[in-house]
Amino acid sequence: MLIVPLDREDQSGIPVLTLLVCVVCLCLYPFTLTKGVKLALAYYPHSANLLRMFTSVFVHASIWHLLGNLFFFYCFSRAVEAEITPWGYLIAFLAFVLATNVVYGLSAREAIPTVGLSGVVWGFMGIFLMRYPKDNVKCFVWYLWVFKTIEVPAFLFILAFLALDVAAFRNEPNGNVNHIAHFSGFFAGVVFWLIAGGTGIRRVDRPSARSA
Repeated sequence: MLIVPLDREDQSGIPVLTLLVCVVCLCLYPFTLTKGVKLALAYYPHSANLLRMFTSVFVHASIWHLLGNLFFFYCFSRAVEAEITPWGYLIAFLAFVLATNVVYGLSAREAIPTVGLSGVVWGFMGIFLMRYPKDNVKCFVWYLWVFKTIEVPAFLFILAFLALDVAAFRNEPNGNVNHIAHFSGFFAGVVFWLIAGGTGIRRVDRPSARSA
C-alpha cells in the first residue's frame, strides 16, 4: 500500500519560499552526482562545520531521495509559509538546519556524513501538526488496483508516519537513513511553534481600508 499526502484542504496561494528551496535542490542535483562532490558538501558529525550544515541540506544521495524529500516538503511547508511571515519562515528553516545537524553530531558514534532535506521537512511537519492538528490532509492511496484520494486528520497522518519512522529506526539503527535528523527536526518544529506561535512571526490578516 502507498499513501502519500497531496495537500491540506482549502490550501491556496503561491508558496514562493517553498518553491525557491525546491528549485535550489533541483538545480543543484545535476552538479552533485559524483560521490566526491556529495562528500565535499555533506556534513560530518563532530566537525561543527557551520557551512557544511547548510550545504548538506540541499544535497541528496539519489533522485528518489530528492523527489521524496521535496514532495513532503512542498506539501507541508507551503501550508506553514501561508501561516508565518517570510522572516519567520527563514528563521524556522535555519533553526531546523542547525538543530538537526547539531543533534546528529552529538549523537553519532561514527563520523558518517549526512545529506538531505528530511530534517527540515520534519521540522515543518512539526509546525503543521501544532497549527493544523484537526485539519484534514488530502492523501493519495494506491493499493493493488485501487486508486483513490482520502482525507486524513493531520495529527493522525503525521503521528502515524512518526511511529513508522521510530519502528524503522529500532529495526535498523545503523541503516542509511538519518532518523536522528527526522526526530530532532520534528521536535524542533513543535518547540518552534510553541515559542513563536504567539509572536510577530505569525501572520496577522489585516483588515482592508474603508472607503470614505
